[in-house]
Amino acid sequence: MKRFDIPILRLPYTQEEIDFIKDSVAEVLQSGYLTMGKKVTQFESMFAEFTGARYALGTNSGTSSLEIILRAIGVEENTVVVPSNTFIASPMAVIHAGGRVIFADCEKENLQLDPQDLRTKIRDDTKAVMLVHIGGIITPALDEIRSICDERGIFLIEDAAHAHGAIIDGKKAGTLGIAGSFSFYPTKVLTTGEGGMITTDDDNIYQKSISLRDHGRSSQDATIHTEIGYNWRFSELHAVLGLQQMNKAEATLAERRKIARMYDEKLGRVKGIRRLEIPANSVPSYYKYIVFLAEGLDRDKIKKELKERYGVSLTGEVYAHPCHSQPVFKKYPSVVANDPSDTFPQTEYVARRHICLPLYLGLTEEEISYVVDSLAEVLK
Repeated sequence: MKRFDIPILRLPYTQEEIDFIKDSVAEVLQSGYLTMGKKVTQFESMFAEFTGARYALGTNSGTSSLEIILRAIGVEENTVVVPSNTFIASPMAVIHAGGRVIFADCEKENLQLDPQDLRTKIRDDTKAVMLVHIGGIITPALDEIRSICDERGIFLIEDAAHAHGAIIDGKKAGTLGIAGSFSFYPTKVLTTGEGGMITTDDDNIYQKSISLRDHGRSSQDATIHTEIGYNWRFSELHAVLGLQQMNKAEATLAERRKIARMYDEKLGRVKGIRRLEIPANSVPSYYKYIVFLAEGLDRDKIKKELKERYGVSLTGEVYAHPCHSQPVFKKYPSVVANDPSDTFPQTEYVARRHICLPLYLGLTEEEISYVVDSLAEVLK
């Protein structure tokens, strides 16, 4: 078969998009404001409209966005339940906000937080539950998880770093709890290179987040500081990249979903894999296209052979090393509030058995067929 080079990621920009970015950067330089100016405000407004949230607030990273939310709701000296199947930034945001982490298991069918395990992990001092939309998929157990939080008077927050534009029951990620956090890292569905965004309908969280983002300044007098904040500001130059992304956000999502449909169709003939189950009431953003390997298959060997024999590079998993197994939490055990006897069988299954196929803008149907054919050959 014809050989293709399939890298981990491509970031295609048309000449029209490059011209827009260049002209917008020139505007920024001529304005005299390199941070927290008109471009940031415009990007925030467009992102709020995109998600359906009342407010959107730009930050310098998705990790910062999470920490600001956690500080705004007051998790200090309290616990927060976080799925172990997530990136390290999720629990670290809790710790840096002064809280302790309780890790919970996921559901192996969809990689999302397991509501049954959540019920066993909540304590009297639990202030929040963090819902992480792994792979851009929103859990089918959302209503159950929300009810659990409501019963206990606990905040539900979203780590939506993978989920720009993901939908469940007609509502978008970022509007499903008290507040949501997004990342714009280069691998994400929408990217500004670096950056993050808070979404919320809550006036108090929004106003407190504005202060925390900028060294805890008072809204009445910028020389007065009323909160223990930090420099989490968002630059005008990053906002320019954000505006370019917002101009094509729906087209980006449509293309990612189209690529996912092509994988759905072509993978049916490949033995040794199982596709991830997508909840019927949700529309993923497809940050990742996830498949499970049959027992007995060596993921590392498969990835190596795909790269060396066929030039197909697979992305990182979500995730290969669960948070509860990370050495940092053995080194600093006081930041974790789990019982030593806690187990995470579904998370560990997911960590061992899945791979993520290439999915980014510009992948052609011929390239997708090549990825699938190459995978089929390696699995033989």
